[in-house]
Amino acid sequence: MLRRLTILPYLLRVSRPAAARGTVSDTCKHVKFASLNIARHYTTGTDLDKEIEVISDLAATAKDEMDFAEESRNSVYYNEDKTAAHHAVDDMTNTYAKLLDRLSNDDRQSVESRIGMKIKEIQAAYEIMTQNDLDD
Repeated sequence: MLRRLTILPYLLRVSRPAAARGTVSDTCKHVKFASLNIARHYTTGTDLDKEIEVISDLAATAKDEMDFAEESRNSVYYNEDKTAAHHAVDDMTNTYAKLLDRLSNDDRQSVESRIGMKIKEIQAAYEIMTQNDLDD
């Protein structure tokens, strides 16, 4: 029995067998995660939900990294924490932009209404954090 591999950032897991999921669409979309090009089949809205969940996880990671950086301000760890926050925000932003580029207008509006504000808030908080560095 064949299993389809799903690659999440920094995580590899095996999904349910195709027979348990139903038929797989012939349409194939390409997704880039963790510097790997893989083919992803979209069958239902649940696949889009999984993509949104991945971006939400990246957003939570970015927020955590920014919090760590703020907590370590004026310490020897600040530069490392700020760099980690920068990479986390970039990963989140790039993954979100790539998802929006692949979607139809209706799906794009749906995704933007579900997680767009969260993405913008994190980007704005990161900009404020970097602006505070310039002011100091």
